[in-house]
Amino acid sequence: MQNLFFKTKTSNSAVYRPDERFNVYQGVNPEHLTKAFNNIFLLYWECTPFKDEHKVPTMLMSINDDKTANFSYVDGDPDDLESVKGCSCWYTVDHVGYAHVKEFNEVLDLKNAVHINAIAATIIRDIFGNFDMAEAGQIFINNMLKESKKRKEN
Repeated sequence: MQNLFFKTKTSNSAVYRPDERFNVYQGVNPEHLTKAFNNIFLLYWECTPFKDEHKVPTMLMSINDDKTANFSYVDGDPDDLESVKGCSCWYTVDHVGYAHVKEFNEVLDLKNAVHINAIAATIIRDIFGNFDMAEAGQIFINNMLKESKKRKEN
């Protein structure tokens, strides 16, 4: 079985290839891809059990000199560190659209719908704890299908 998320000695970011059938973006720069991910993250957040009890996590984002983008999420005010109750890993998005997580030697494709869903779920779990990711993912997909149907009818 091919490992889709982690680098190994024989599989690094240069040869990493997820299933491209699920790619939803092409030719997008790291900054725009990161902002697009945040929009999807916010939609996914609405499908979790935490949406009623917690504020939406705050995205922290920066652009590096080489125009790659970094992002992370925190529960709390980043300007008031005492208010921060949880945070996600730090993701660095390269020019191909891969999000690198150095802490876990992980590489995810930020253009791929399956990976986008997994990243959103992981960030929320890292900050707030375990929840039924499969159920939240199913609600997310159902919401997307309903929205698509509405747009098709109009």
